[in-house]
Amino acid sequence: MRAHIGWVVLGSALGLLTLVASIGLLTLSGWFITATSLAGVAAGFNYFTPGAGVRGFAILRTAGRYGERLASHEATFRLIARLRTWFYRCMEPLRPARLNAIGSAELLSRLIADIGAMDNLYLRILSPSLIAIVVVAFVCGFVSIYSGALALIALAGFVLAGLLVPVVGYALGAVPGAQQSRYQSQLRLRLITLIQGMADLRIYGGMARAQASVEESQQSYLGTQVRMGRITALVNALILLIAGGTLIAVLVVGVSLVHEGALEAIELAMLLFCVLAAFEAVSPLPLAYQYLGKTRESAARLAVVAQSKPENLFPASGPAPSSPGAIQFADVVFGYGHGVALDGVSFNVEAGEKVMIMGHSGSGKSSLINLLVRFWDPDSGVIQLGGEAIERYTEETLRRQVSVMGQPVQLFAGTVRDNLKVGNDQAPDQQMMDLLERLGLAQALDGKGLDYQVGEAGSRLSGGQRKRLALARALLREAPILLLDEPTEGLDRDSAEAVLDLVLNYRDGQTVLFITHHTSALNRFDKVILMDQGRVLEQGSVPVLLADVESRINQLKSL
Repeated sequence: MRAHIGWVVLGSALGLLTLVASIGLLTLSGWFITATSLAGVAAGFNYFTPGAGVRGFAILRTAGRYGERLASHEATFRLIARLRTWFYRCMEPLRPARLNAIGSAELLSRLIADIGAMDNLYLRILSPSLIAIVVVAFVCGFVSIYSGALALIALAGFVLAGLLVPVVGYALGAVPGAQQSRYQSQLRLRLITLIQGMADLRIYGGMARAQASVEESQQSYLGTQVRMGRITALVNALILLIAGGTLIAVLVVGVSLVHEGALEAIELAMLLFCVLAAFEAVSPLPLAYQYLGKTRESAARLAVVAQSKPENLFPASGPAPSSPGAIQFADVVFGYGHGVALDGVSFNVEAGEKVMIMGHSGSGKSSLINLLVRFWDPDSGVIQLGGEAIERYTEETLRRQVSVMGQPVQLFAGTVRDNLKVGNDQAPDQQMMDLLERLGLAQALDGKGLDYQVGEAGSRLSGGQRKRLALARALLREAPILLLDEPTEGLDRDSAEAVLDLVLNYRDGQTVLFITHHTSALNRFDKVILMDQGRVLEQGSVPVLLADVESRINQLKSL
């Protein structure tokens, strides 16, 4: 909260001012009405000063309420925005090696729902609790001026309503509140899984099972809501009972004091309304503390990610590449925890070479990219990049050496310019437009050029257009190595040829690793690596392998 302490304090101060104005309004109104009824038309009674006071408190209460809502919600939104930024900064260094174990849907739930639950802490617990303490002290002090006995009765009622009932609410709501947070996340996860996998589920007859799992989560979630609703009804009933009991006790004792002459009737009415108004300070607390268990569970779920450590750590300092663009794999073995993805892979790529990596889906091609950018580390073997062992580089140095277009393509809601700037935030507009022209993408932007809005995840672009925009972003990044995973997949023949021409000639001396399962452009590469089931079946110079009738590359090319 320190970064937004001004808004936090302002929201609480305005909340306190509003509540004091509300108590003052009801207290003065009670005194004024009672005094007026007793005075009648008696001469000398001043109607104007208390009337002005009532209007003043009413105006202050209205203005204070508006300002309090404005300031407290501004503080809350700023805190949540800061929390989301903080959480993303905690999450980003973990990389897929750790994040995949949590799952994207679960991460999304924590980023949105769990952080959203944090608004309960400031808006409904911290600020109201502090305001309640100040108001109770103020009201009890004011009442004690007229009667110590009435002040003690009021204090007992406030303690019961503002301390005991919240403790009861928290104790009863801790378990179902935590369960509600977990079931809500589980429901969201199963719904996302159902929607994303709907086509496959229908094809393979799994819709009924998936829908049953969603229904199960929904019933569990609704069950916790019912339990929390019953607890809410209970604490609200307790608050009403305590408030009513306190007022009756104040009235009974106050009437005795009036009969004894220790208190004026007008003063009793004023104090009665003052105590009644003050319960507004403590009445929201039980409900807020009832949901504290849910807030704590959400905080714990956030902490699991925030306190996680990356599986592969980067050194604080390291060497610069001695041979930028060179790549070497030496007997590399790697698996994702469910089998072997790469099994003893070895190959060399010289700086500036254009290399095609071929193989069917699941042969291990994409795993090469994951290892080259250190999303994962190999189980064994050595990977060298730029003439140095890859684990010796700092993360910044490693990132400067590679530009990647992976699968699936990731675009962000915003303009074409916004997405291209991710690759190179210093790229001039003319360079970006020239690149889009060469990729045949400029004419698809409705004449808006770089200002064209691509939509959420590039939804306003076709699959081929999204791929070409992602390729343009990768080409803009000035790096000695360009890693492309199926850049021409889904493109027509002419577009694929244009993309290939651009990739191979855009940046002089750049090493290109071109992952594909097509052989149509094989002649345009210096070297080819053929993979299957995580192994390198064949590799070498393209002309040499094509000239060898026993070569598998030759046989594939002839099909």
